[in-house]
Amino acid sequence: MRILVIEDHQELWQWMAAEFRHRGWDAHHASSAERGIMMARHGSYDTILLDIMLPDQSGLAVCQTLRQFTRVSILMVTARSEIRDRVQALNDGADDYLVKPFAIEELTARIEAVHRRRFPLIEDDVLEWGELRMFIHQRVVHRTDQELRLSRREFDLLKVFLEHPGQVMSRDILLERAWGYDFYGESNVVDVTVRRLREHLTGTTHIGTVRGLGYILNAGPPS
Repeated sequence: MRILVIEDHQELWQWMAAEFRHRGWDAHHASSAERGIMMARHGSYDTILLDIMLPDQSGLAVCQTLRQFTRVSILMVTARSEIRDRVQALNDGADDYLVKPFAIEELTARIEAVHRRRFPLIEDDVLEWGELRMFIHQRVVHRTDQELRLSRREFDLLKVFLEHPGQVMSRDILLERAWGYDFYGESNVVDVTVRRLREHLTGTTHIGTVRGLGYILNAGPPS
């Protein structure tokens, strides 16, 4: 689990980070709205914890901005407990809302719950998105009722996209996750493999290009 925490309270961040590390989660921190938005644009995260009271911008405005380019799970964390604040956060695109102070067990349970709702697995080793269905252990991919004949790298790259559907993935992240840290080869290998994948994905599921940022797996006709 990769988590981005946008929170200006340093002690609270350190308290959460200790628990996340204990669980084996990869947690990153931004103490301002500007930094958090930048990290969300250029990184790959499963969940974003977002404080409403940030020093440079309202967390509600940050949530609206995030929803313009990512569908990552967003959990609002704040001292505000009024119903109108909770409703506003959900209307702005948050998946859940947790009021401070809270128990760390409830926080981690809510993170796992919003992640399951946004990125459901049909079976333990099956990923689905749009018309695609991937059987991970069998290394088989179906588009509707047709099996796609993918190379090893095409399969590995598509798996990364299916694990983060609707989320912008940078070339560096794709290279790291599909090829590994120790990869040495052509610098355009991601672009070449994406181009080959696009040839397989004719239909209502496609890989879009986000200029200057990377690629995104979408469901629906290309725009």
